[in-house]
Amino acid sequence: MNSPSFKLPPPASASGSTILRLISGQRLNVLQKYLLIQNLFLAGLCLGVGACIYLLQDLVENLDRFVESGVGVGVMIAYFLAKLPLILSQILPAVFLVALIVQIGLLVRHRELLALQSGGVSYGALVRFFAVYGFAWCLFQLLLSQGLAVAGQRTMDRIWEEKVLQQTPGVVEIENVWFLNGPYIVSVDRALPGAGTGSGVAVYTYGEGNVLREIIVAETFVAREREWLLQNARLYDVDSFDVRELPTHTLAITQDLDAFSVLQARFDPAALSLVELGRIIAYLEGTGSNVERLRTAWHMKWSYAFSLLVMALIALALYTIFDSLYVNIAVGLAIVFVYYVLFVLGVSLGERGFLSPFLGAWLGNILFALSAGGRLLWHFVPGDPLKIFQAK
Repeated sequence: MNSPSFKLPPPASASGSTILRLISGQRLNVLQKYLLIQNLFLAGLCLGVGACIYLLQDLVENLDRFVESGVGVGVMIAYFLAKLPLILSQILPAVFLVALIVQIGLLVRHRELLALQSGGVSYGALVRFFAVYGFAWCLFQLLLSQGLAVAGQRTMDRIWEEKVLQQTPGVVEIENVWFLNGPYIVSVDRALPGAGTGSGVAVYTYGEGNVLREIIVAETFVAREREWLLQNARLYDVDSFDVRELPTHTLAITQDLDAFSVLQARFDPAALSLVELGRIIAYLEGTGSNVERLRTAWHMKWSYAFSLLVMALIALALYTIFDSLYVNIAVGLAIVFVYYVLFVLGVSLGERGFLSPFLGAWLGNILFALSAGGRLLWHFVPGDPLKIFQAK
């Protein structure tokens, strides 16, 4: 028999600060331990179910390719094990939202929440605890996505390319590259970053006051660690109009061409960690290259990790509107769908320059955090919303 309808009343007062207790190193109380263990169980259960569904769908889609390539079961297991961290990092925000909705719904259905409020524990105390708890999940998501997920993505791609497609890694070639390096502006027609060679290079040398001093054109070049060796070079002196031809000529160019291969190849953010991506952005930005696409991807990694905190606020806000577990699950799943649409839309706008990289990547988080946070503040005290943050 279903329990009678129960609405969450606004709390009379807020309890002690969970954030201060965690910062000061104080141990969790009995209630917080209970909530923590319950949520970990539900989150683990939902995460396992979600990962199994994802893997089963992936297996059905790629089974024909595995069979046609003749790979063994061991290769298939290695492929999916390498992909598992990436799957977990992708589904974690939605899983965390569903787990928290179910947990609060069980507290309401079993009248545990009513008993807590009768004993002086307000709903605001749960909001603060789950906000801190959601922040901890954000850090876990960030470490998972930038550690195991990145390594797994590279292993998975290598297995797919070498074992399934039975292809050797292709040679990356870049074309029509311009960059600034010290006093030189360099133009390269074609280059092979892996081999450190290229053809059709033109170097414009500038002196004090940004005055053009010399133009150097070479048929081919070899990129060394701290210099470029130009072959069959021709030097044009701008002041005297003299022309010199040299079999070889060395310039102190230190640009790494591998960084440009990231821009011209099909970019996959999952294949690079935050540290690697940040290093490439700084390197290319110093050369004057357009890094809007890469900077948006860098912000996207941060925003997706901190979407778990937004999901915690959404779950908590839903129970100030609806008291039905089933309604909140349906609404929560709809919110997840809308969130992902806004997330992809914002990233696309950021990559194309219609929005700043930060705003494009954080668009979904900002909109839903303001909506859920505003609802929670309005629920607690419309006339004094800051009361939620005050200690008892």
